[in-house]
Amino acid sequence: MSTDAPAAGGKGGAAPGVDSDLRDALPPYLARCVLPPRDALRARVRTGTKLASGFATAEPHSFYADLWRHLVEEDVSDVEIRQALFMAPHPLLVGPKLAAELAADKAEAEAAGDAPPRRSGGSVLASLRRRVLALVEKAERLDSLLDHYGELEERRVRFVSGFMSPATNTIVPDTALLRILHADWAGRNLARSGIVYMQPVHFPDAPDALIAEADGTPGVDLLVLVTTPPDEDGLLSHGPGNGANAEALDFVLRHRDMAALLYVNPRYPFTWGHPESPNTFAAEALRPAAEEGRLTVVLDDAEPPALPAGSLDDPSDVEQRIAEHVVNHMEMHPRLTHGRALQVGIGGTGVQAVRHLAEASWRGRCYTEMLEPLTYALFESGKIEGSHFIHGDGRRQALDGKLVATFSLGVEGDGFYRRLDRNPAVVLAAASRVVVPEAFYGGLGINNILGIDFLGHVNSSARDLNPYSGVGGGAMILRGLARGGVAYLCLKSTHRTPEGETRSSIFPFLPEGTQVTLTGPDLMGTRAGARFYLVTEHGVAEINARSQDRFIRALISVADPEFRPELEKRAWETFRVTT
Repeated sequence: MSTDAPAAGGKGGAAPGVDSDLRDALPPYLARCVLPPRDALRARVRTGTKLASGFATAEPHSFYADLWRHLVEEDVSDVEIRQALFMAPHPLLVGPKLAAELAADKAEAEAAGDAPPRRSGGSVLASLRRRVLALVEKAERLDSLLDHYGELEERRVRFVSGFMSPATNTIVPDTALLRILHADWAGRNLARSGIVYMQPVHFPDAPDALIAEADGTPGVDLLVLVTTPPDEDGLLSHGPGNGANAEALDFVLRHRDMAALLYVNPRYPFTWGHPESPNTFAAEALRPAAEEGRLTVVLDDAEPPALPAGSLDDPSDVEQRIAEHVVNHMEMHPRLTHGRALQVGIGGTGVQAVRHLAEASWRGRCYTEMLEPLTYALFESGKIEGSHFIHGDGRRQALDGKLVATFSLGVEGDGFYRRLDRNPAVVLAAASRVVVPEAFYGGLGINNILGIDFLGHVNSSARDLNPYSGVGGGAMILRGLARGGVAYLCLKSTHRTPEGETRSSIFPFLPEGTQVTLTGPDLMGTRAGARFYLVTEHGVAEINARSQDRFIRALISVADPEFRPELEKRAWETFRVTT
């Protein structure tokens, strides 16, 4: 199962649609497992099934596009789905009527050549989120969405997730009218509805949490995943995202009471991992499961999951100003920031900062959770010289001329995935090997957060009681950067509640019930010269190595001016801090 990348070469670009040639390319023991999509669902998803699937671009897109119809037509109930960060508003999530309306709206906009609407900021997934938020703009659409939620409840379809997606985190506003019309839903999203149950784990812990119980026994019956067809050496690749797929598949193949539903898709890029953390595996490894009747194969030709077109091209003014502050600060402090290994989270401001770095003097390396087109462009331009890999024994191996990540995320129609196909410079390894604190020692991180308070509590995963995303790799990364690294925490100084109220994102104390991603001690240290900066559209404030009074003053210095008087008042009332 060697996964050392060969010399550059091989085919690139999207493969033709599924036909008999693809089936003929499979080994006989896999070809015998092929079923049409609907028959595959009938064979594997029945009442009482517990299933798991990959994260983000490892999502089996076609499976989720078809699943709700299957559940209804076959009268399937009591299904548990372990999945995080859905990449589309599938009928399973929003109902077939609204899913069809959203698809029609998108097609109409594309046909008209409309520019993408301005993003509300905060995440490269905001375009997806905006699509779903359109559902609640009209009363009839909200009624339809909540009717579907009721059907999920009635059919006892539940989700277990470590990370919310735009299609599952829509919060129903808590208004007087909605409290009358939809009392059970007002102020809630799916994670507070008895439909999505959060399992807040760090990203590197996802494989075990995804498919296993604490004692190591199987936690699900079925793993659903997408791979490329076998190559000339009999290797299949997990494509644009590894995350937990490689380890989850190994687990399933070792446990004879578990099954796998494999979508084989020639449109997915064939990408490589590292010998210690493969992103490929030998087709022969599937033979025992195939012969034991534990494997079903579907021939698939859907495009890999991607962001809507234009997602990276139209930042909000606030995002743009925050990104400019980050890059200007990096340019003003070259001895502090140049030459370090860059990491960018799933945040719109971080991605825009990468765009600005293309015109800056910064040069360095890269080690990141997510690889997107703009960071790859920095690599192609020569500004990023390489990456590194952390071995199981903790050794750091320099990888010149390569990029290491755990998943990639492209934009519809941009050709990014085609550039990754058989690209020996790209290493996609498991999250359990990539997102570990020691990998980020001495690095340079640009990450979004949602809120921070006078105690140094940081929230990056919730809006009050409602889970909004998840901890993902954020806490692991920032704890790693706290040893000799430089971290920019990017924060919109204000945000709007679902009810339309503008509120400061800098709090005296986070609202009751808010999930905490980092605590004060995670931010305050100076181990090996670490530097942490809070960046809003109003400036940059160094926040580590500060006593509480200096820390509070630093927060207030970059708060929205409208809210500074109230923050100053609370600083005095609570801690006798003057500004």
